[in-house]
Amino acid sequence: MATIKLARSTSCSRCINYAEPRSTVKSGFNCDVNYAKTQMKATRMIYGKDDKVQAHTLIQSFKPGEVTPEQANALGYQLAEKVAAGHQVAIYTHTDKDHIHNHLVINSVNMDTGLKFQAHGHKAIQEMKDANDQICLEHGLTIPEAPANVRYTTAEKSLLEKGKSSWKDEIREVVDQARGRTGGFKSFSELLNENGVDVKLRGKTITYTHLNANKKVRVSKLGSDYEKETIFNGFERHIEPTESRDSATGQSGSNEPRPAATDSSIDRDPELQRSDAATEKLGESQSGEQFTRDSRSDELRPEHLQQQLKKLRDHTNRLQRDSSKAVNRILETPENDLERPFRAKQDRNREDSERNESEQPTVKRDQPDHNQNDGPSL
Repeated sequence: MATIKLARSTSCSRCINYAEPRSTVKSGFNCDVNYAKTQMKATRMIYGKDDKVQAHTLIQSFKPGEVTPEQANALGYQLAEKVAAGHQVAIYTHTDKDHIHNHLVINSVNMDTGLKFQAHGHKAIQEMKDANDQICLEHGLTIPEAPANVRYTTAEKSLLEKGKSSWKDEIREVVDQARGRTGGFKSFSELLNENGVDVKLRGKTITYTHLNANKKVRVSKLGSDYEKETIFNGFERHIEPTESRDSATGQSGSNEPRPAATDSSIDRDPELQRSDAATEKLGESQSGEQFTRDSRSDELRPEHLQQQLKKLRDHTNRLQRDSSKAVNRILETPENDLERPFRAKQDRNREDSERNESEQPTVKRDQPDHNQNDGPSL
């Protein structure tokens, strides 16, 4: 039985720093998973959208014993293809719990269009759940039963048949009106209280209290439309109306390009500093011709977007070449030369042999003197 949870983050690096060290299997969709942070940041800076929401995280969990880590990662890759086409996605598979699960880190900016990833509200969550269920059914895996949007008890059904409403229905009606008129939990809570309903956050759930009837109920008894996740996703649509409109039209909120935020959490091996410096240079050069949109009309031209995408891919290739050169330089250093100790020993033996030969005295043998007169022969 595969389930999913969706969230968003203002720090893509923080999401990857959490998911990557704990993974047993990892892969990348539209990116090299080993350089996911750098490549995702480069995409956001090209389109001037490195602030606010940088990434969306999607947790895909499987029933214990249904899949192996490799199979789970492959299913996560398929889910990324369905729900995040055109976005860079890093898929990390964890086995640290009794159930295998994937962490999908989705870059907020589309590589081809520059639009933000849209995952707001109950509709978007349901679409992702439907895509996940379809993938699981294709591979013979179980899926969870769909919860009712509005859940009625037997007593409530009996009252409805008589044309009457219950105190729970009154809570539902007040909540429906309040979430369409508020953009945060504080204002939501105040408006509910004005209409005779108190609301409390209790961990991952919400408890409503009908003040006149003095009765409490958890959201699990009201239906999925009144759950914490659905309510808070509804707030997001009110919090960022400007960003949603800009994303739909591909235009920024002002004529000037937004400066890229500096992410100090992106640290690389010293051998790869040149690659990081090249990435930072992207943000510094936004005012230049290479990474600046001349006008709103130029921004929407397909050929201009294609040029920016080509530059991104060229930059990614340079990063990979730089990393390969760095690895080769590390392997070529004397400290990593496996034959060096044997050559050093041979050199020492040769020097000792030459030294011994130079210290030995020269022995002169007596040569016979044929001119010496030893007297008459007998």
